[in-house]
Amino acid sequence: MKGIILHGGQGTRLRPLTHTGPKQLINIAGKPVSQWAIEKLKNMGIHDIAIVLGENHPEKVIKYYGDGSSLGLSITYVYQGKARGIAEAIYRCRGFIQNDDFIVYLGDNVVLEDLKDMVKKDYDASILLAKIDDPRAFGVALIENAMVVKLIEKPKEMISNLALVGVYYFKPSIFNYIGKLKPSHRAELEITEAIQSLIDNGKRIGFSIIDGWWKDTGNPSDLLEANMKFLDYFGYNSNHGVVDNSKLLGRVFLGNASTVKNSTIIGPAYIGDSVMIENSKIEPYTSIGNGTKIMNSNISFSLILENSYIENITLTETIMGDNSKAIGEGGNNKFKLVIGENSTVMKGV
Repeated sequence: MKGIILHGGQGTRLRPLTHTGPKQLINIAGKPVSQWAIEKLKNMGIHDIAIVLGENHPEKVIKYYGDGSSLGLSITYVYQGKARGIAEAIYRCRGFIQNDDFIVYLGDNVVLEDLKDMVKKDYDASILLAKIDDPRAFGVALIENAMVVKLIEKPKEMISNLALVGVYYFKPSIFNYIGKLKPSHRAELEITEAIQSLIDNGKRIGFSIIDGWWKDTGNPSDLLEANMKFLDYFGYNSNHGVVDNSKLLGRVFLGNASTVKNSTIIGPAYIGDSVMIENSKIEPYTSIGNGTKIMNSNISFSLILENSYIENITLTETIMGDNSKAIGEGGNNKFKLVIGENSTVMKGV
């Protein structure tokens, strides 16, 4: 079995964070969003993976993952360019898939639980579903007699509360149905239409329903929630740095060559490599990227990406892009910020 990770899209709801790179490479709990997806596939025994690239700095994806050997995988890159739908992205991978069954995983989705139950060899396809309160923003599935009988894209009425999560299992026969699709009103080839064609032609479509948490990390609040959940679920104690007159409380990961001086870190928290923290307090559900320097500051429930600089400020529910700066004047005021890469925010300026 093979895997496909969809790594396209412009990430418009995450701007300015995505002006300079793909949303799927934003780190949560110490790893890019898409790496969590890739490792899910690896845990299913899948080692041949295609990453479908979009227009938003695809070279950064290739630079980060390379040939996949660092993860014990073989990675092939397929260029889609402009987004023309999930089905079109899958269709571009037919040469890679050949005659193998495969899993498709949207690279900006994060799922906590194991996915092995969704592979149903006796079915022509299988989809991952989750129960939701409001289905209007999702594609949903109608289930009868333990079979998927209909898919509806963003229904206006409560036809079903089972939303498509963005993980699919297919046999290679799906390419025959995608090849017959016409572009939708969005000028895209819709995967829901391809699956509906399978159903209409008498094919058996299975499903698996997620019991736990999942998220489409499409906006800043989603990223912060995903960071929180993954730190809560996967966070652990591991100190590879230097701790001087400081406290690490709870589950704190402290990376190589990082130093903590006259500070307190309360887990779950992730502190990357070569980070310097002085006279500061890092509270739960905070991830700090490699090379960041934090001075005289308090940070909670935040996502600080690589090589950032923070001084004399209190931050909460904040996301800072790579090489960004947040400099304050001290005091007890809390700031909630979303700062793009290579940007600076200074209080009073």
